[in-house]
Amino acid sequence: MIPPKKHPVYRVGIIGGGRQGTHHARGFQLNPRTEVVAVADTDPENLKLFCERFKCRGYSTYDEMLAKETLDISAPVLPVKANPGAVIASARAGVKGIFCEKPLAATLKDADAMVEECRKRGIPLAAGLVISSHLDYRKAYRMAADGTIGRVLRINLYEQNHQVGTHGLNLVRKFAGKSEVDYVIGIVENDPHSDYEEAYEKDASWYGSIGGYIKFKNGVECFSSWTGPKWRGIEVIGEKGMIYNWNNTSLGLRLLKTPEAKDRGDHPEMVEVAGVFKPRTPEHEWDEEGWRLPGEPVVETFDALVEAIDKRTADLDITTGDDLRHALEIAVALRESARHGSVPVKLPIADRSQAMYPEKWRWHYKKDVYGAEWYREQMQTHIRK
Repeated sequence: MIPPKKHPVYRVGIIGGGRQGTHHARGFQLNPRTEVVAVADTDPENLKLFCERFKCRGYSTYDEMLAKETLDISAPVLPVKANPGAVIASARAGVKGIFCEKPLAATLKDADAMVEECRKRGIPLAAGLVISSHLDYRKAYRMAADGTIGRVLRINLYEQNHQVGTHGLNLVRKFAGKSEVDYVIGIVENDPHSDYEEAYEKDASWYGSIGGYIKFKNGVECFSSWTGPKWRGIEVIGEKGMIYNWNNTSLGLRLLKTPEAKDRGDHPEMVEVAGVFKPRTPEHEWDEEGWRLPGEPVVETFDALVEAIDKRTADLDITTGDDLRHALEIAVALRESARHGSVPVKLPIADRSQAMYPEKWRWHYKKDVYGAEWYREQMQTHIRK
């Protein structure tokens, strides 16, 4: 059941009422402080179904929706190439908060513009359905910063970084205390000079997986590899313990502590501290009404956005547009290093026109990539009646 709304209730406009837009709209619908009042979608089929499900007004363009609706929150849930225009238009329309799906953008220039447009207006910009926004991960960042595992020395990342750093590199930077990056040394799986162009030609090559070495100015080192081990996780190694997981997109963090050693040369076994973090949960579950549950990261992201609007601050404890901008810059720098024979590349990157395209299905509309039949089946998985 949808909980009763308490005042003030923030009016939400969804930009992109398709597969993921429906999922996020349900999250806003269940939040006692938000109400979905409008949707914009260029696909008439999506628009009709969304309006029927959420009993809201529909528009064929976000420009029309932003002009005709008085919105508090704008939520662009779009193919990546459409994100910059939607976020900037939303900020200029005077909304109080923005949630934008991941990845943020392909070029550093676009990412800069999105973040700056919101920053100068004091608009909180939440970014991405990402586990890095979960309360457990936010607790883990504080533990890494407060000395629970001693001074953080090294981070091992096991990740392909296909989504231009959205998951793994974003986590690395957070566990490194959001320190500025000094330099990187990068490697890529395929030809570093190859890249997807916007058209995504059928036989176009791709740089593939990205990894290498990242040196933060606060001394933390990161080694990022896609070659092994088999899990896709992170290890945050401190002088007195370690925080780790087995998957950078799910719960299941674990804390290990090192007992006091009698001798500096000792290498004692680390002991797990139980009960600190939640275990991994099922990927998808449905409620008694047949709706797919939004999941804790969605709930906590929207709660944090509402809290920021209440406090009239642009500061967010969850993953932000600025976080994903930095993750993109690190990914671009790693590839740039690989293009020049894996030489050190200093940050920040001066050429902000550089682009790194995510996978085709992130960059383009999934219905165009996988076909209408597949997409209709996906749309039906959000609610089972």
